[in-house]
Amino acid sequence: MRNVLLAMRYEFRCRVSVSVRTGFLLILSALLLCCGKQEDQSTWSGPAKIAVVVPHTGPLMGEGQMLQLGAQMAIKEARGQSAELKVEMVLYDSPCDSVGAISVAERIAADTSVCAVVGYLCAETLRAVLPIYRKAHLALINPTVSAEYIRRDESRYLFPLLYGDGDQAAFLAAYANKGLGLTRLAIISDQSAYGKLLSASFLAAATRLGLALVANVSVNSSPEEAARGVKLLKDASPEGIFLAAQPKAASMFLIELHSHQMAGVVLGPDQLGELELYEMAGQAAEGLLVCQSILLETGESKESGFVHRFELLHKRRPDWIAAAGYDGMRLALKVLDRSGPGRTAFLRSIRAVSGPDTAFNGLSGPLFFRKDGTSQRPLFVAEVHQGWLRPAKPPTVEFPVSYSKQ
Repeated sequence: MRNVLLAMRYEFRCRVSVSVRTGFLLILSALLLCCGKQEDQSTWSGPAKIAVVVPHTGPLMGEGQMLQLGAQMAIKEARGQSAELKVEMVLYDSPCDSVGAISVAERIAADTSVCAVVGYLCAETLRAVLPIYRKAHLALINPTVSAEYIRRDESRYLFPLLYGDGDQAAFLAAYANKGLGLTRLAIISDQSAYGKLLSASFLAAATRLGLALVANVSVNSSPEEAARGVKLLKDASPEGIFLAAQPKAASMFLIELHSHQMAGVVLGPDQLGELELYEMAGQAAEGLLVCQSILLETGESKESGFVHRFELLHKRRPDWIAAAGYDGMRLALKVLDRSGPGRTAFLRSIRAVSGPDTAFNGLSGPLFFRKDGTSQRPLFVAEVHQGWLRPAKPPTVEFPVSYSKQ
């Protein structure tokens, strides 16, 4: 009996001790949480600021202006819907130069009233500034960069609106099969890291779909090598060809395909939808099918409404970068409205946009962010026609993005 009483007394002391420790830890956690919230809110002075970062000079000045105009339109429309909106868009000039970009990012990070950043057009610049924003606990919404290596090892501070390069290559393999009914495909790629990534992803997707890859040719971007590669493709007689290449090499491939009068479908990544490629390839680019994040010529009310409102406001026609800037700012405003003031609160809220139930409804459909640092969104195909892009037929196919980084 004494042993039983001793055991009960010991158990009681243990329970009291555990309860005391548990209560202490709960109180401590609550205090830390309150302090954290207080610290987050103490940085809030005046209206919330969203930094928009684009180049004002240099070769990407035009693209930067489009992104800026799209973001400004989103702010203007939001203010029209709510007179009490206390948000300020602060514009920063950041060239595609890592040293200058770092200096600008440090100024942004030092302004504690900035709760989020929207922008950047250059992959290398984006990679250079990410550590600064990560240290400052600032969310960076990027509307336009698809480079996979930027997202690798990312710790949930970068929120890309664009799909990754690997995703779009895999999608184009599915589109060739499901949308166009092709079964015999070929790849021609340049020897860049970009081309190798695209080629590997397209090959993996084609294999999963059970398609026959009749040729996989990798050559450098010289005219002689382009001619040799195209000759190898011609001997294989594919129904469709995927160009896993940057614009310069792709233009050479297209010119060679045109000179050999090779019939069939030619598909390429979004970089090949730029005017630069059409200027280099000319008529050889006609009919090229390219992956796109958004199609503005569909006739659908959402996209057409955006184009019409943009033209009324800015007296010029928008491109996909303007649409991406518009969506990027709309996303930031939606998250801010839900999270309230503070960088930490904003980060927590945008990270919750992580599945179909919490997706952001952009111009091209629902978008959410996966834990691996990439975005899940609809993908589309456009056709090059006289230097312009028009929706392909069909414009898309059902495709669950399943590309995984190597």
